[in-house]
Amino acid sequence: MDIALDLIKELTKDDRVMWVVGGGEVVSENNSKGIKEPELDHGYVTVEADNWHFHIGLDNITGIQFVEAKSHGDMLSYYVRFSGSSEETLLRGYFPNPYLDDDNKRTDLQPDRLKAFNDMREQYVGMDGIIFAHPPGQSIGT
Repeated sequence: MDIALDLIKELTKDDRVMWVVGGGEVVSENNSKGIKEPELDHGYVTVEADNWHFHIGLDNITGIQFVEAKSHGDMLSYYVRFSGSSEETLLRGYFPNPYLDDDNKRTDLQPDRLKAFNDMREQYVGMDGIIFAHPPGQSIGT
């Protein structure tokens, strides 16, 4: 998916994105401190920040979803999910939670934090099969 590279590049421009690698039994959560522009080499993208990096083969990405999901009980999280051929989660880029302040304390909705997700969602949903989704079994009234 060529659009996957474009989207990963755009996500790395926001140093507040939390990168979650994997989606099964083990995941790695990584902040964007010191994140660099992704590099492409022989079909693999390398995303690197101050103290971590990952490689992902673009051919392994078969689906992209913008997701609004319940999290931590009564809050919502907003992220982009990159999935593989068996619908497994390969990678997620979480936007800053609009219900948390800079110290990760609960607060009232901060519309400016939600704007980044909504703007990118409006730009990409509908292109090359990219969809807006809610996890199975989650009914969210927005």
